[in-house]
Amino acid sequence: MGVNDIAVRFTEDKYATKNEVSRELKISVIDGVWDKILSYRAPFCHYLAIRGTDKNQLRVCLCPTISSNLNTVEAKLLRIVSEANKLDSVNSDKQYFRQSCLVKNLQNIALANLAVSDEQHVRGVLLGSTNDVALANYLSALRYVESKHEGPLDVDYLAELYSRVTGNDELTSFYRTKEMEDSGANVLISRVYKCAPTHLIEPMMDSLFNFVEKSNVSPLCRALISYYYIQFVKPFDKYNNEISTLFAKSVLAHYSLGEFAIYIPFETFLNESEGEMEKIFHDVQTSSDVTYFLTFALRFIGKEFDKMLDSLAEYSTKVIKDDFYQLDEEEKSDQISLFSIEPEPVKEEPKPEPEPALEPAPIIKETPKVEPAKKEVEVKTSPIIEKPAGLAVSYIPEELDEKTAARLERHLLELDVRLSKGQAHFYARHCTLGMYYTIDQYKKATKCVYETARTSMDKLVEFGYYAKTQAGKKFVYTPVKRN
Repeated sequence: MGVNDIAVRFTEDKYATKNEVSRELKISVIDGVWDKILSYRAPFCHYLAIRGTDKNQLRVCLCPTISSNLNTVEAKLLRIVSEANKLDSVNSDKQYFRQSCLVKNLQNIALANLAVSDEQHVRGVLLGSTNDVALANYLSALRYVESKHEGPLDVDYLAELYSRVTGNDELTSFYRTKEMEDSGANVLISRVYKCAPTHLIEPMMDSLFNFVEKSNVSPLCRALISYYYIQFVKPFDKYNNEISTLFAKSVLAHYSLGEFAIYIPFETFLNESEGEMEKIFHDVQTSSDVTYFLTFALRFIGKEFDKMLDSLAEYSTKVIKDDFYQLDEEEKSDQISLFSIEPEPVKEEPKPEPEPALEPAPIIKETPKVEPAKKEVEVKTSPIIEKPAGLAVSYIPEELDEKTAARLERHLLELDVRLSKGQAHFYARHCTLGMYYTIDQYKKATKCVYETARTSMDKLVEFGYYAKTQAGKKFVYTPVKRN
């Protein structure tokens, strides 16, 4: 293999460090080979307006492969924004998607701080019903990023973020004034710092503001590099994790996405393997090449963007339209009350099975007993109902149009944090007293698997929204009166 082929291999195929090249080639002294690799990378390098603790200027190598990966991830991001903006505001899909993103981001902050992170707890923070000061402060900072996505990203902007995260409106101190433990322990050996010495924090942060404003690399690239740089400098005694994610979102908000930037899941970086991140940071500092972090970050955040796109697919406008207005014949027959149809001719069947006893339900008359031989009634064994008795929710009109159902769905999600989006969506459109709904209807309406539908309906029974009874060989669910 020629030297040039090696340079391409360890740049395009894998952006390798010097030690990795030595290990894979099984050569201890590779200075000549490494010089050739650096020569290949040189035309693609961009020198940045930020420096390491050794005063060397940092650089990023946007070679063809890395540029292509960056373009691919940016395309995913733009598609996320586009698909999210298509969500229907009327039926609250847009609101629920954004709320779900915030819940996941807050959960990652809680996990990073070893705090309570279950979904119900975090949703309570969003609704203001859960007392969690740390998460509430972080949410306040996110709202600031959302609303203030114009103007300079400077020390005053950073101070406002820090003030909100700490919950302190009157800051008496700002940048760290004490060295962190072991921050300079390695200076005499390898000049590798775990964070910036205190006397370098202010000039290094000023260089970051300058880099963000004047760099010609893409906004996503700037955001990821900013995240790395704050994580390395550690300008504050505490909350450096929160500030690094907030500032990265701020870069995207100011230069690309606007208010949507707060939903980008940079918080997931905080729960990545500490050992892997420490190695990457070491590689960057010893080489002054931030590309090692960028390649990792693009791979990592690209997977998170894929998850967001999968989630958005569930909110497809076409799927929602099909659910609302294009019920298939089986669904239609399921939703018609038994009192409104004539019995269909009964086909001959061998030895019909006796029907199980029905559980009592508030608005259902007992089914008259019939002789097993009378096939006219032996198949139609569901409870006989005089007529629908109105909606289970007394403050909603009996005739539910889609706009009203969407309003009820939104109200349910805000009122009862136990409900999932699918449960609220189904109940808001299936809450007529005297009607009977099936697991199959839930499955089709929410596009989920049978087991999820069964569990969701049983949960609605547990929460007091439906009563469960058996009709023939299947269970059916009837709404319970709620005031």
